Parts: sequence; structure tokens; C-alpha cells
Amino acid sequence: MRVGISGTAHVELAAIQRFDLGILICKSCNEVITTLPTDRHVKFYGLCKDMTCIEKNKEANQ
Repeated sequence: MRVGISGTAHVELAAIQRFDLGILICKSCNEVITTLPTDRHVKFYGLCKDMTCIEKNKEANQ
């Protein structure tokens, strides 16, 4: 017998859904890099793999 969250054996774990409400955006070109499973709408900033963005970030950090 499977025991789910809070001891509810009748709930299958597959029925618990997570939504990709988080978004990872390139801080240089503003392109969406990926989405992330979060419990609320959240924006994260990082760098994409584009060489232009990487070089621009290196110049800004010097």
C-alpha cells in the first residue's frame, strides 16, 4: 500500500501536479532560457549561452 502525503493512501503521487510558474531570463538579451517548477510566479535572471551575452557580462564586471 502506498502512503501519500499526510497519510492519504488513496492519493497517488502522480496526481500531485507542479506547474512551471518560474521563468529564467537572460539578464543581457532578455530571452527566456527555461521555465522552472515553482509554487508562484517568480522571475530569475541569469546568462544564456550566447557569446555576445557572455562577453557583454565580462565587460560589465571589469
